[in-house]
Amino acid sequence: MKIFEALERILTSLNGASREPIFETYDKNVQGNTVWERGIVAASVVTPFRDMPELPEQKSCIGIAIGTGGSPLLAKISARTAAEHAVAEAVVKVSCVGGEPLALTDCLNFGNPEKPEQMGEFVEGIEGLKKACTEFNIPIVSGNVSLYNESGGRSIPPSALVSVFARVDRSGKVPLSSFQNAGETIFCVGSRSGHLGGSALFDIAGKRDSRTPEINFSSFKKWVKKLQQVAALNIISTATPIGYGGLLTAVTRACFEKKLGAEVKIQTTCHGEERSDEAISGISASSCVCKTPRNDRGGEGIISFLFSEDPGAIIATAYPEKVQEIFGEEAVKIGTVTHDFHLHVSHEREAILDKNLTQMHQKWDNQLREIL
Repeated sequence: MKIFEALERILTSLNGASREPIFETYDKNVQGNTVWERGIVAASVVTPFRDMPELPEQKSCIGIAIGTGGSPLLAKISARTAAEHAVAEAVVKVSCVGGEPLALTDCLNFGNPEKPEQMGEFVEGIEGLKKACTEFNIPIVSGNVSLYNESGGRSIPPSALVSVFARVDRSGKVPLSSFQNAGETIFCVGSRSGHLGGSALFDIAGKRDSRTPEINFSSFKKWVKKLQQVAALNIISTATPIGYGGLLTAVTRACFEKKLGAEVKIQTTCHGEERSDEAISGISASSCVCKTPRNDRGGEGIISFLFSEDPGAIIATAYPEKVQEIFGEEAVKIGTVTHDFHLHVSHEREAILDKNLTQMHQKWDNQLREIL
């Protein structure tokens, strides 16, 4: 399976396809207080105080961003890791619109607590939530627990789903999820560990690996705070989270709305015999040991760099020097937005993907429409 085939299979899977057929069917603008709706931005923004005339204009314009996270694929490997990543994913989403997290609500879905192993998963999930919320200093203000979720004697993945609510002071203008202007510089924020356990790539390939991305909360909190800052300063036009499908999937989705393209250049030091533009044997890049930007532990190759699902974000800006000044090494330039609806990816000056995105966009957009 080649890189483009893997990318297409992820984007046209039930979990990777456009969610628009779902959220376009309900009233997402209830009471007219929605400023930025689902699908346009990484986290929806509402202004709940606009109907309060006793408030001054500056206060009534304060927005609340809502971001949700959770991965059953990670939960199949570790309930604790899945819970930590659920919180981190939601934090990244609200940060993409300049939101400062205020509170969290959870929906915990687990198996039969009368069975020791499933009760153990429940405990691990709670510990993961506790760890992440403590690190981010986010209180859990509400939630619910669903237990005894089994079918045929087998439990569902021990899944923690969370929503983070954040304050957005400048709700009138926030970065959008899609690329807006050709010529802007694309940055990757957040390091890539190279681990593919619990990833969409391994899911579509039928592969299993217990090595999952670990969150370095110390560095995570630093760059996510800077992401909130640049989003609020209106110096980035695009901010979209790296989640399901990894970095390459996030870049591709960002091209779709305005039918712009991207030229991605990955600069890594690579040793090994595997050619990254050849068919991926078993989706393994272990023979190609790469040192990716900000990743002094090395990695498992360009494949894992493109598809690993470590928390992070893709941002695009017309002010690359300013962004680099704020982030330093925590943001790495990976390419440029282009006029043509085309995705070009190179690794160490060697092209590994060069495709028009028209057909992929159509498949991504229609996948759920065909079954709903």
